[in-house]
Amino acid sequence: MDTAPQGLQISPHRVLFAESGLPIVDGAHLDHRVSGLLDGRPWLEAIDYHQVEELTRVLIGACAVVICYLSGARVGEVLTLRRGCVEHDPATGLWLMHGRKWKGARDGHGAKVPEGQIREHPWVVAEPVARAVTALEQLHDSDLLFSAVVLGKKPSGRDRARSTAEIGETITEFIDWVNAYCRARGRRDHVPADPAGTITPSRFRRTLAWFICRRPRGLVACALQYAHLHVHMTLGYSGTYASGFPDETALEQWLTRLEDLQDAERRLQAGEHISGPAADAYRARVCGAGDRFAGRVIRSGRQARSVLANPSLQIYPGQGMTCVFDPSTALCQMRGAPSGDERRTPDLDDCRPACRNIARTDRDVQHLRRQAARLRLLVDDPLSPAIRHDRERRRLDDLTQIITGHVPGRPPDHLDDRAHEQAR
Repeated sequence: MDTAPQGLQISPHRVLFAESGLPIVDGAHLDHRVSGLLDGRPWLEAIDYHQVEELTRVLIGACAVVICYLSGARVGEVLTLRRGCVEHDPATGLWLMHGRKWKGARDGHGAKVPEGQIREHPWVVAEPVARAVTALEQLHDSDLLFSAVVLGKKPSGRDRARSTAEIGETITEFIDWVNAYCRARGRRDHVPADPAGTITPSRFRRTLAWFICRRPRGLVACALQYAHLHVHMTLGYSGTYASGFPDETALEQWLTRLEDLQDAERRLQAGEHISGPAADAYRARVCGAGDRFAGRVIRSGRQARSVLANPSLQIYPGQGMTCVFDPSTALCQMRGAPSGDERRTPDLDDCRPACRNIARTDRDVQHLRRQAARLRLLVDDPLSPAIRHDRERRRLDDLTQIITGHVPGRPPDHLDDRAHEQAR
């Protein structure tokens, strides 16, 4: 028999229960069996009736985090999502999320539309977003996914979507619940305190842009992180430039580029050596960027994209090389629109050794030394097939020549012992 704690506080009830011989557990557990697993075990043994309201709010907070972070949609756009907003396109295998937009929403006369407009292009989202939407649809009967209705209790007036402040409080409650859960079970995967302060819903969209821009080959890295099958899914976060998400990524690209240039300038001042045909151009761009761009205020994504096209900022770190990009001399198959588009960028996966845009920093040469050490293991293998041995031998000779020429007079084996150990 299950019973609420208050029932046991009534004296006649205690006698009745004691004489019945029936097993008694604390609380009033729901009949529903917990099916969700964490580390192969149910995340809760049972759900008490008095936990339902709290767990409902926690679930809403969790769904808000997933949708805000993995869709790239604005908070207001997320909070006004409605039942049936997600569909699966069997032709492309993509999940599409439909909703309303407010930025740039105008009628035929150019006047702003207060109620917003249905987006012409849906968001392309990851499957976890679709699952979060389904969970919210099963949680209540309201047409609004993030309805102010909680457990069937309406606030005064008609139903409405939760406000940004309300969903922020719900996310905070979700974080507190997760941390309490981890403490009670000795888990270490809690949500750490954020040095930037309270985690508000508006930060998820910018965090996604940060992730895309701060990883090598950002779009591909983002696709791998979220198990996307196509880079198109990442591009689909934006829908169109009217969505504003490309503005977020442009601002992050601008900040990232400046940080990289500042770091490069500090390394040059500390004595870092630069070699390669574009060495002089590298030094000129790095040393001039601080004076040219320090203190500049960027007020919009469009302005950031324009500044990013400045030739002085076209430096792209790669694997064992740095591209000081000049489209007129580049040998790679450049990415972007046709010739003449200012947003063209180098294809670092198609880098050609003879390209005049290549510069090599000490960090690049460190990478080449490790690569050479791995090749040396293959070349020294007596069981290596002859064709493979000759190919790796030629590649090793090329790397040795580059390493030797990086700093004249420095022996090519300067770091071989350490690189050899790392290669193992």
